[in-house]
Amino acid sequence: ARPSVGYDNRLAMRRMAEEVLRQGHRRLALISAEIATNDRAAARLLGVQDALPDAGLTNADLAFIETHYGIEAGANAFADLMRRPDRPTAVLCGNDVLAVGAVGQARDMGLNVPDDVSIVGFDDIELAQVAFPKLTTVHVPHREMGREAARALVTALQDGTPIKGLELATELSMRESLGLVPEGR
Repeated sequence: ARPSVGYDNRLAMRRMAEEVLRQGHRRLALISAEIATNDRAAARLLGVQDALPDAGLTNADLAFIETHYGIEAGANAFADLMRRPDRPTAVLCGNDVLAVGAVGQARDMGLNVPDDVSIVGFDDIELAQVAFPKLTTVHVPHREMGREAARALVTALQDGTPIKGLELATELSMRESLGLVPEGR
């Protein structure tokens, strides 16, 4: 493995799933990028699955949809989930673009986020802060990753210091799109 500057996708998504479960949600869904070709998406799926046993749930309790990257893809996946008989009360999305699509689709279906359904994302891109409602998401240290990678590269070029891998911390950006499980669900 080559040295890299990054963060633990699996752990970050586990923490988000644990927060969703703390809000009382037990009927969860994940809208994800395709996992066969995307190791970050695969790690995020594992992170959600890691959080389930502590809540008395199994992988079979997680509704899972893989889709392409895009707002429309997120919207279509969300609509598919909401047509199911046992529809989720919380939808975790593998990235903010899918989540914004889900939020827009919820609004188009007359659902209130988060009163009827909670939706969370991953990445904390600018779009998450202008979505309505604002998106609860995993904040990824994009700028810090770039700075640290550049610093390591410059040091290696200047004095031959080998590049060491560096794992940065993520945090949850708690905004309005995550709420308590709806009454009676």
